[in-house]
Amino acid sequence: MRPYLFSFKIGGVVVRAEPSWLFLALLVGWSLAVGFFPDQNAALETSTYVFMAILGVFGLTFSIIAHELSHTFVGRAFGMPINRVTLFMFGGAAELEEEPKTPMTELVMALAGPLMSLLLALVFSQLAGLDMTGGPQAPLAMVLAYLGLINLLLALFNMLPAFPLDGGRVLRAILWMAGGDRRRATRWASLAGEAFAVFFIVAGIFVLLSTGSLGGLWWVLIGLFLRSAAKSSRVELETRVALGEVRAADLVTPGIETADAGMSVADFIADKLVRHHRDWFAVTESGRLVGSAGLAEAQAVPVAARAGTPLASIAVRPGPQHLLPAGARADQAFAQMQRHHLQRLFLVDGDHFIGVLSLADLLEYARLRNLFADAQLG
Repeated sequence: MRPYLFSFKIGGVVVRAEPSWLFLALLVGWSLAVGFFPDQNAALETSTYVFMAILGVFGLTFSIIAHELSHTFVGRAFGMPINRVTLFMFGGAAELEEEPKTPMTELVMALAGPLMSLLLALVFSQLAGLDMTGGPQAPLAMVLAYLGLINLLLALFNMLPAFPLDGGRVLRAILWMAGGDRRRATRWASLAGEAFAVFFIVAGIFVLLSTGSLGGLWWVLIGLFLRSAAKSSRVELETRVALGEVRAADLVTPGIETADAGMSVADFIADKLVRHHRDWFAVTESGRLVGSAGLAEAQAVPVAARAGTPLASIAVRPGPQHLLPAGARADQAFAQMQRHHLQRLFLVDGDHFIGVLSLADLLEYARLRNLFADAQLG
């Protein structure tokens, strides 16, 4: 299980933060405490700046979560299964388990986040201007004004037509509606994302070399992240599209060798692991999946006890996340593997074992399908 700084549920959606989020929080907090707020009002105590910075970081966290939850709840209104929002070093993401089925769903869902950020910018700015805050130089007013500004910038940045940013998804939706080809639309939106990424990298290097400002380094990091995200998002979508056209059962590893649950660990080592040159087997009993066992489980049994120890006793029982119904599509299998960080799934029909579906087989099938699709696209 991956570690998270925090995790909670709201409206059935899990909101969690990766450890890299702490780097962003500390960086933002430091810049607010030593730079942004003192520049606005130099007459305050250091402890006040620190407290204001903490409020600013919490406000930014709330703003990003609200932005991503807007995507999430709008997507769910269109029937999309979105159950997690994750914060990381470069912001946040609503984790889509499948891609939008129509360009209109994509368009409305993509616009929801920036519209929420614009609404928050307006609310925070209005609160900052109220007399009860003690004037524009008062600590609370400064924090609220910062949150209004950062939400405005968050909306504007996300509306850049650079996939996978919200603006890039809007661009893809428009191209998709215009041409009727989601794959081609994704390719052009992704290329726009890579172009913006190169711009950020070049601009960041220029700022870093000409002024020595560390802000230039941040631009470079954003550019590198955007370039990687644009490529990986395109590959992931193309993989899902290719896999959506085939049943998972059609891609099961052919002729998969299983191990009988009643055999001894000694026989398992000699007849399976050594003879077949493999380090892992599905363990079955009368056609029913019992679990899996491999080199690590066998080695954990003392040598003297191996002949009298049944394989079933050391087999690792599969959890629900390891099982896939026989009628599922291959793209559903791919999404399940990504969601739980798995390399393989057991395909079952009730309690009857059908076979093993590996991530490598899915990716290879998608690669070959996309290779021929690329030839058709020119």
